Amino acid sequence: MESSHSVHVMNSTAPLRRLDLAALFGGALVLMLVIAATVLAAHNLGEMLTRNTVRLSLAWYAAALIMMLQLQRLEWTAAESIQGRLARWCWTWAVVVFLVHLAMAFHFYHGWSHADAFERTRQVSGAGEGIYTSYLFTLLWVADAGWWWIRPAAYAARSPWIDRLLHAFMLFVVFNGMVVYEQGFIRSAGLVMFAAFAAAWFLARGPVRLRSA
Repeated sequence: MESSHSVHVMNSTAPLRRLDLAALFGGALVLMLVIAATVLAAHNLGEMLTRNTVRLSLAWYAAALIMMLQLQRLEWTAAESIQGRLARWCWTWAVVVFLVHLAMAFHFYHGWSHADAFERTRQVSGAGEGIYTSYLFTLLWVADAGWWWIRPAAYAARSPWIDRLLHAFMLFVVFNGMVVYEQGFIRSAGLVMFAAFAAAWFLARGPVRLRSA
């Protein structure tokens, strides 16, 4: 009896392990391909590496958020749920690629200088203190993804208000970065992305809170 139970557990976890491996190596491959294509094609290498990595990060971000809207409460543990596992991987790759984007930005634009980043933020937005919002955005994102991996049961059981506040803040930052302070293709892509978020919200749950039971 115990032996058959062990076989059943192994059989049920095998697809999830394969999914983890595919997501790990697939996400890394996509990142390397984007960087390689940018290096081969770009004239302004620093600018395009910075732009293309944030675009990839936002693509992962959009995929993760849309999938999150579909999850039931138990699926947030990502223990036996393919959907939960995929959402967590998309969320993870979004923040990993965003950290790569930050490294590109600080290397090519700011010379690893906080003072220069502060001044450039002041020139763009009128308030250099806005750089601290970016720092907070990054810190919260890393902490949230880390929580999902390290304590998935606690992550799944946390108050919906944490999600509401976190995603409201992050969406506010993303909206400003893509729509308010950008133009052309990036602004149009931002508007399309937010329209997709709104459609996913209402199609999946109607006007109900994220992480409802």
